[in-house]
Amino acid sequence: MGLFIDDNGIPIAYRLFPGNDTDQTTLRPALKKSIDTMQFGKVIIVADGGLNNGKNIAHILKEGNGYILSKSTKKSSKNVRKWILDEEGYEWNEKKTFKAKSMIRERTVEDEDGNKMTFKEKLICYWSKKHYDREVKENEKFIEYLNSVIANPDKLKDKPRKIEKFLDKMEVDRETGEVLDTHTHLSLKMDKIREYMDLMGYYTIMTSETEKTDREIINKYHGLSRIEDSFRIIKSDLEGRPVYVQTPEHINAHFLICFIALTMIRLIQYKVLKFQGKDTLNEDGWDAGITAERIKKALNSFQADALPGGYYRLTKPSEDLQLILDSLGIHADLKLPTISELRQLKYSFDKASVM
Repeated sequence: MGLFIDDNGIPIAYRLFPGNDTDQTTLRPALKKSIDTMQFGKVIIVADGGLNNGKNIAHILKEGNGYILSKSTKKSSKNVRKWILDEEGYEWNEKKTFKAKSMIRERTVEDEDGNKMTFKEKLICYWSKKHYDREVKENEKFIEYLNSVIANPDKLKDKPRKIEKFLDKMEVDRETGEVLDTHTHLSLKMDKIREYMDLMGYYTIMTSETEKTDREIINKYHGLSRIEDSFRIIKSDLEGRPVYVQTPEHINAHFLICFIALTMIRLIQYKVLKFQGKDTLNEDGWDAGITAERIKKALNSFQADALPGGYYRLTKPSEDLQLILDSLGIHADLKLPTISELRQLKYSFDKASVM
């Protein structure tokens, strides 16, 4: 599922693809189907490195839009890696826990038809102590494994692709003059190890928005956490996965329901944050208001029983449900309402959701 959301995390559009489609091939069809046809003005596409290729960038720019895309720091060219590790140009924060720098460069890419286009792009590199500490912890076992391979070459068979670049292999004669009887001698490429360790905690971002500050671009990129959170909600709270239907029609219907439900949740969360006077653009803002799980529980608890005389008895609103009602500006008398009053309440919900 390719999902588009706005700055506030409210879903705009989605597109489904077969599970064996690579990420890089999904962005252009999704853009053509939805975003390119909407009258938004200039749109800035923010995505991770999985969607970062020349054809995608060319399509975005040809439509008059922009991009903020991550780039693998460790897979960058030798010159870029050297620039990243050069301390010159970095601006630190007061606590020395974050630094960033950027440069403007010229870049040429090919579009879908093989036509080349050249443009200016900003390359931003930043280092975070928080990211560094996490990456070091994640790699502790890998470094231990590298050292153990030297002592026991048979372990090289376990994960050859990941460790090959860090090892030198040399065929050594077991007996002088007997070329056929050899064993493999392994040694670490210490320069590769040092660079790998030195690059921990660094992130690289490419953007067409050369006039925006480095911090603005970095903050926008961090908004991607809202996409990850949206997929988590679809999979868990909305029970979007696993999928128990098989035909394309049923699969599309299943995810359409999930998309509508996610949109309703996001609108409620947005209203709650506004009601509480909290920042709706903060990447941690939703949890500061009300979570999707609490919304689901609050709405499911809101029930009505039919009584004689055309009246209904409603469950007493929970604390979370009352917060939702207040945020939506709904102040109805819920004591023994009639069916017409309940319909009016539903209309109030609908009207509040689109305002």
